[in-house]
Amino acid sequence: MLQFAATSATGSAGHLHARTESAVTEASYAGPHHWQISGWAKWVRRAMRRRAYTRWVDRYCHPLTVHGLEHLDGLTEPAILVANHQSHMDTLVLFEGMPESIQRNLYFGAAADRWYVRGKKKLVLQPWYQSMVLGNFPIVRGGGAKALEYAGWLLRQGCNVCIFPEGTRTTKDELGRFKPGVALLALEHGVPVVPVYLSGLREMRPKGAQYAKPGPAGVDVLAPVRFAPGTSVEVATARLRDALARRHAEERAAIAANEEAGAFVYESRAEAHDQAA
Repeated sequence: MLQFAATSATGSAGHLHARTESAVTEASYAGPHHWQISGWAKWVRRAMRRRAYTRWVDRYCHPLTVHGLEHLDGLTEPAILVANHQSHMDTLVLFEGMPESIQRNLYFGAAADRWYVRGKKKLVLQPWYQSMVLGNFPIVRGGGAKALEYAGWLLRQGCNVCIFPEGTRTTKDELGRFKPGVALLALEHGVPVVPVYLSGLREMRPKGAQYAKPGPAGVDVLAPVRFAPGTSVEVATARLRDALARRHAEERAAIAANEEAGAFVYESRAEAHDQAA
């Protein structure tokens, strides 16, 4: 197993909980870097794609299974992608699961207090690298509506953005509470939201682990969610969570059924062995 550095895109604005990891002010953060959507930056990102994304997915995702790409066929406008947040592998696997039409114009929200701190020498991937090579942009957790400004600017430029509305990687078998930032963005800019369900990644590299271990991974693209004018933020947020929660329940039920079937086979073999003896 190899250790690697990968940015975990994270949460939305609204009332994101503050992390006490370091007492930094907004002035201590680098970015956002508007140049990241320029032609030359996109060229660099594409040239560096294998180093930044593909090699890690190839090494650890055995296999990577992708379903639901047909839900992206009808998208003609920029969209917000949302996904359940399990691991530092999430952004890598989600990106690799997308078609080229999405990949070349997709930007991930990343926690400013973790990945965009000025002068943080221990930061393996510096802010400029985050923006240029990984296509990330900073989100200030607990920054209120202002934390959404750059994401809104990206949408106005015709870019797709990905935000993890739980705001942090989960350590449980259930989805966390969704922050309202994605709903605010979608309602303000009138864009669809595409839920993406990721599976297998918490087992591959759980929160707190320094290393990843190979295993199966899945990307399931669900039908885009569109909100009618006048939809409340609360209702919109609940609809997004419900979409992923239904898929999550299906996944947990399938895992439980497989475990039960495996236990039945084991018990049957043990019983047959005892009878033979």
